[in-house]
Amino acid sequence: MTSFDQADRLRRFSRMMAMLTTLGMLVIAAAMIAVFFIPDWTRNLLLARLGQAGQGLSLSPGNLIAAAAITAVPVGVLLFGLWQVRTLFLNFADGHVFTLASARLLRNFAGSVLAQAVLGPVSSTALMLAFTLNNPQGTRQLVITLSSQDYLALIVGGVLLAVSWVMVEATRIADENASFV
Repeated sequence: MTSFDQADRLRRFSRMMAMLTTLGMLVIAAAMIAVFFIPDWTRNLLLARLGQAGQGLSLSPGNLIAAAAITAVPVGVLLFGLWQVRTLFLNFADGHVFTLASARLLRNFAGSVLAQAVLGPVSSTALMLAFTLNNPQGTRQLVITLSSQDYLALIVGGVLLAVSWVMVEATRIADENASFV
């Protein structure tokens, strides 16, 4: 396969991934808004985030507002990261692969993935505190959740961050070599 074929394959793949990322961002944003208006979806979110401890929680308007505010933080970080990777794919589709801009976009995406590793457990704990804060003394709950997804986000974010540093160094070397010619 020639380098032209490889470049064309990267361009087509990157365009497809940019479209898929855009679609994902729209679906995630819409779903996170809808989840606080559809009680069954809210219950499913709580069960997914808190396990069985989230089953009997009251879905009062105040609790839903608190949950939406708490959930907005990791979702906002997620959407920021997806926006960065979408822009990265668009750069690749335009043929801008080893550039400082691409390395920065990858670094920003890596940072959002790493942040998700921390925000997952923190937001789950905050959700449980918000839902049980008004409970009588002795019935308030503190839950700390850790999952393999949090660990995976930590590792993948670290790998992506290292790759972004490699891209910066590769760009620096390429620019240095180009100045000799």
